[in-house]
Amino acid sequence: MKFYLSAVILSLFFTGSVAAQTINTGDLKINPGTVFSTHFDFDNEVTGDVVNDGELILHGNFNNDGLFTFTPLSNSGFTRFESSSGAQTISGSLPSEFYSVLFNNNTIQPAFLLTGAISIAGNADFYEGIVDVDGSGGEIVFEAEATQSNTSDDSFVDGTVGRKGNNAFEFPFGDAGYFRPMAISSSGSPGNSFEGHYYLEGSDALYPNNQRQSIIEQIDKTEYWKFESQETSIDLALTLTWNENTTPATFINGNPDTVFAIVRWDVADAEWKFYPSAVDPANKTVTAAIRNDGIFTLARVYEDTPDNIVIYNGVSPNGDGMNDYFFIDGLADFPDNSLEIYNRWGVKVYDTQAYGINNNWFWGISEGRTTINKGEKLPTGTYFYVLKYVTLMGRTKDRVGYLQIN
Repeated sequence: MKFYLSAVILSLFFTGSVAAQTINTGDLKINPGTVFSTHFDFDNEVTGDVVNDGELILHGNFNNDGLFTFTPLSNSGFTRFESSSGAQTISGSLPSEFYSVLFNNNTIQPAFLLTGAISIAGNADFYEGIVDVDGSGGEIVFEAEATQSNTSDDSFVDGTVGRKGNNAFEFPFGDAGYFRPMAISSSGSPGNSFEGHYYLEGSDALYPNNQRQSIIEQIDKTEYWKFESQETSIDLALTLTWNENTTPATFINGNPDTVFAIVRWDVADAEWKFYPSAVDPANKTVTAAIRNDGIFTLARVYEDTPDNIVIYNGVSPNGDGMNDYFFIDGLADFPDNSLEIYNRWGVKVYDTQAYGINNNWFWGISEGRTTINKGEKLPTGTYFYVLKYVTLMGRTKDRVGYLQIN
């Protein structure tokens, strides 16, 4: 059986107006099975201590300048934000600790103006109403075991969402009236914390879309996600989604020779880089294993990349600065590679790993672990090369052809 308590109302008289508030200045404990409801603004003052292990129903604004929490390990405490008379402000000079919370307000969007800091340890039920963080300057954090439910275009967080711990989690955020989540898998670092943010705006001004690996055909130009980790090293799976309302149709229905993938802006190299990604068309999700945080979005990448590697098969190693070495353009995108060169009798004269990386080029000299006349300049003539490389899709590909040394 639930016990219902009526709120104690303190009337505050101002010039020309009267305002009613529910004010707590002392200790307020809401026990399990008890419902405390108020239709007026709730103000927990500096001297106030509120412990909610029962059910608190708030139909007005909420402000906390004292202690607002629940009993640890009780797995109880339900706060309901519900209004039929306009937006509700959630404010306070001190953080408010909720176990479970319901957002249910369909009178206006955004329905909840979060100017203070709140944390959620149980479940956040986004039944109806957008929680505005960006425009209101607040903070919302989900603790290690916290979950969220019922998110939709009608109810999500507009702004940054924090997450503690190493459990899998879907960030319940969006922008401009669209729910656009980001999900992470469980990780091996229980002490870590993360933040995420979705932006329904182009990334090109800050992260130029034309600065990208050659395998990337095009980048989603209308949206991106920001994912930050407290720890520098991470190892988890990141999932992004596409949505016909926010993702361009020309991108979704793009080049049939390309596939969806997750890309990240690499600060050091100042370019977008690709992650091998798994695509689930039914759920419109793209997932990739990541080891760094940063700026992410969706891209279309080529499934096969022979045209992105250009082989210049003439070498004249005379030191004049022209064609002094065997140049393969685009190979820097595929560092997991090997190159073998044979003379016309089929004798190997050159072999190496990671060709084209760190100035590792063939200069017309016999070298390698199993080559003949090692260290000697090779005579003029026609040679045969075998290039093997692992694509960013994880496929091993071969390129063979003739090389002319002049």
